[in-house]
Amino acid sequence: MYHTGADQWVEIDAEAIIQNLREVKSILKEQVRLIAVVKANAYGHGAAGTASILESQGVDFFAVTYLQEALKLRKTGIRSEIMLLSPLSREEQVTEAVNHDITLTLSSTYDAQILNRVSSECGRTVRAHLKIETGLGRFGMGLQEALEVCQMLAQNPFIKLEGIYTHMAEAVSVRCSQEQFKLFSATIDQLAANGYNFPLQHCANSAVGVLYPHMQMDAVRSGTLLAGQYPAGVHGDMKLKDPFKFKCRVISLKTLKRGSTIGYYQTYRLRDDAQIAVIPAGYIDGLALEVGNQPAGLVDLLKIVLKIILAYIGVHRFSKTVIISGKTYPIRGKVFMQMALVEIPESEAIAIGDQVEVTVRKTLVEESIPRLFYYNDRVISEEELDPGTAALIMGGREYA
Repeated sequence: MYHTGADQWVEIDAEAIIQNLREVKSILKEQVRLIAVVKANAYGHGAAGTASILESQGVDFFAVTYLQEALKLRKTGIRSEIMLLSPLSREEQVTEAVNHDITLTLSSTYDAQILNRVSSECGRTVRAHLKIETGLGRFGMGLQEALEVCQMLAQNPFIKLEGIYTHMAEAVSVRCSQEQFKLFSATIDQLAANGYNFPLQHCANSAVGVLYPHMQMDAVRSGTLLAGQYPAGVHGDMKLKDPFKFKCRVISLKTLKRGSTIGYYQTYRLRDDAQIAVIPAGYIDGLALEVGNQPAGLVDLLKIVLKIILAYIGVHRFSKTVIISGKTYPIRGKVFMQMALVEIPESEAIAIGDQVEVTVRKTLVEESIPRLFYYNDRVISEEELDPGTAALIMGGREYA
């Protein structure tokens, strides 16, 4: 068995990633390009390793949010196009992006002016996509500003306006999505009427790509589906598989008597004699940590409150549990920042060093925690996994 020497690690099923890729491709219309979104460390799976697997299987376009994410992929050996989904605000950032052949998002005249100066100084061709604001309210241009940007950059031979895109605010809402799509399409038509055309037009993320095939346009940006799950409120027939497992080891074990209290504020009292295992996983790792966004409405608020009540009274489905040697055990008391307490019947054979599988929020697991990629009988660390190695082990694209 491969051992990292660490008490925490993440196991990634490479075959699951490849299966998810096949499933996503199966819903794309002919000639629609896949933009694989590997932001936030590929949703916790490990951006370098995940992108290496995807590129070895023929993916030739990636997207991330920030420049440092893109540079990490280039350092890993990713040769495909990498697009930033957020604008750059400083000239030195744009210079670094241009030097590493990163495709940029232009969301305002400000962004465009910086790129105009930097590309001329560097004398290197750079690809860019215009971001159009249609209702999300995050960043992007309206028609008039987009026209001004196109006019300004038309005189620069180093800038290739490769694409134009927008982002949906509420994909599961047909009305909202249709309105945004209509506005986006009208903007594209007006720009075309003024002589500005874009080879890649895209508005579909994972949810939109599934729900509204007519909105797939020239490309679909997919991240959640590749990570093995449908977006909230979306269902389909794809056979997706979660590649991710967070593992740790029991680091301490003691037996306590019935009636003993455990954890901060002594919030839990044992009902029987039991073993208490300490595991090195806490809310810093995404254990028992919920997203703190404001509820979308009264129904959403009631759902949140109900889940909290059901967890409080110990309903199994809503309680936090772990798996040790194939058996499920409950987490008791308040979860600590870096640890948690697990109650195990006194008769169970548990030992310090036993492996524990813990359900956590993937995107909160630190990048520093080792990712191990499994393929058939092979295990390889993320540091050792580049596109060439992935292709050699898993088949696919040939690398010189």
